[in-house]
Amino acid sequence: MTSTSEGDEGDGRRSAVFDPVMASAEMGLTPEEFALLLPKAAMEIRLRLEGVRRALADGDFPAVALHSHTVKSVGASLGADAVRRAAYELECCARGGGEILCPELLTELERRSDDLLAELDRA
Repeated sequence: MTSTSEGDEGDGRRSAVFDPVMASAEMGLTPEEFALLLPKAAMEIRLRLEGVRRALADGDFPAVALHSHTVKSVGASLGADAVRRAAYELECCARGGGEILCPELLTELERRSDDLLAELDRA
């Protein structure tokens, strides 16, 4: 399993889309065991992103927050910090009355998730 770069972190470092070594170690799994989780993680992210889109179209901000929270959890489990952060920002916005910013934050979450999903599909 490899990870790809997602961008410059401002200090010259490149951050990984996800960190399978760290994530598998934190879960107490071998890399082979961890690899078995990746297709299910990708499916969950795709389902939840669709849920966010539907909820946003319906103006159902508690559901936006719920689906974003799940994406955040999956991202955190995979060591996909950019996805985790983007999902967290959308979740907080949906919960905190910042509904006007939700479409922009969803676009960012989709961009970060696309990078992760491409990597998961190659794993």
